[in-house]
Formats: sequence, C-alpha cells, structure tokens
Amino acid sequence: LEKGMKLTPADIGLLASLGIGEVEVNRNLKVAFFSTGDELRSVGEELEDGMIYDSNRYTLYGMLSRLGVEIIDMGVVKDDKELMDRAFLEARNNVDVLITSGGVSVGEADYVKETLLRHGEVDFWKVAMKPGRPLTFGELGDTYFFGLPGNPVSVMVTFYQFVQPALKKMLGESATLPIMMKVPCISKLKKRPGRVEYQRGILEYDESGKLVVRKTGMQGSGILRSMADANCFIVLPIDNEGVNPDDMVDVQLFYGIV
Repeated sequence: LEKGMKLTPADIGLLASLGIGEVEVNRNLKVAFFSTGDELRSVGEELEDGMIYDSNRYTLYGMLSRLGVEIIDMGVVKDDKELMDRAFLEARNNVDVLITSGGVSVGEADYVKETLLRHGEVDFWKVAMKPGRPLTFGELGDTYFFGLPGNPVSVMVTFYQFVQPALKKMLGESATLPIMMKVPCISKLKKRPGRVEYQRGILEYDESGKLVVRKTGMQGSGILRSMADANCFIVLPIDNEGVNPDDMVDVQLFYGIV
C-alpha cells in the first residue's frame, strides 16, 4: 500500500490479514458551502413571485458526499454585504475550504468577489471555459475559496474540473487523470473559438456495435437535465469552431468523477 492511495475495502482487509490495526492517514477536510441570492428558496419553502428553488446546494452536497469530506451546509446567504461578511468570517475560522455558488459575475448585487478581497485575496477570476467562465479562486487566511457561478450546470462543470481535483490533492490522494477517449459524434455541435467547452453527452453503442456520442439536447447552463441525462462531457478545445456529424471528438467519462 503506497502513500497517496485511497483505502478500499480490499486494502483494509489486507491490513487486517497482516494483523495491522492502525495506519497513518491524512486528516479529513472540513468543507463549507452556501448559495447566494435574494431569489433563492430551499426545498420545502413556499415560492413567491420571482423566486426559484436552490438546486446548487443539493448538487454540491451530493458531489461532496462522494468524496467523504466533512460537509457544512451554510444555507442561502442573501445579497447583503453584512451577511456576506459574516458568512466569510465564520468560514475562515472554522473550515479548510469554502465553496459558494452565485455572486461572482458583474451584477450590482454580486458581492462574493469584493467580500473575498476585503478578507483575503483573489488568485484568479474568470476562466476561458463554457459553462463556468466566472469561476473564482482565492484564499481566506488558511482557508481555500472556490466561487462557482450561479447557473446549475456551471456549478457542476466547474466542480468536476477544478474543485474535485483540488480537494483530492488536499486529502493526500495521488493525482489521477480523468478517463478520456476519442469517438465519433453523431450530433452537430455549435461552438465559437475562444473557450474550452464542456458539452453534455451520452456515450452509447450504435446499431453496428461501435461507440458513438451524442449531445443530450439543449446545452444552456441553466438546464440541469442536460447533466442528469448525460454520462460524459464532450470536450471541445479552445480553438474548435464546431462539430459536424461523424467528426471525432474528445469525451471525458463521468465514471470516476461523478
């Protein structure tokens, strides 16, 4: 058993078979998260005009729970500078990582970035990717910060491409690359050069038994069903100008990350 391995049931049984009752492991991480926005309501609350249910906290909880970290759900923080300050300071003193969703764009009430600048530092803001361009990373003292966009698909894409690998590294796991393959795409895909795109796809066998991929349908960053139906990302490079049927594309399997 080597340093950087995540212990499996077989590994634990192997240790027991050798009479080893204790091994040295990395400390678990405390990860807190909250959503931002006056329009958000939690499941179970009544929706008023102009309100929507907050799905991001639930997808974040599901993604974090698969990593086995200690999870702290801080709920919904309204678009208020005082409340945002209080949430950031609470997290800075109590957790290893803080994740937020929403509030990192350029709207009048998007306070996340400016709050981070007051109490810590911004290492980068905006990434040449779609969906997920407003992704923010920084530090609050000894606490690492990930500011994810507000759209539900953007939250999941940025989590799997940035947050999850970082958390695994912090947990002491050795780096492992996601499973990638090249297959024909049977859908026509629209794209402009300038950003890497992670379109949601379905990898399947065609009638001749050959692996092909097709898009899940509409690819808007607010259409969470595009993630629910998918089993892979179709990864289109930054200089790609679109895909015609039967063109070869890079596919990143959800297996191992989702």
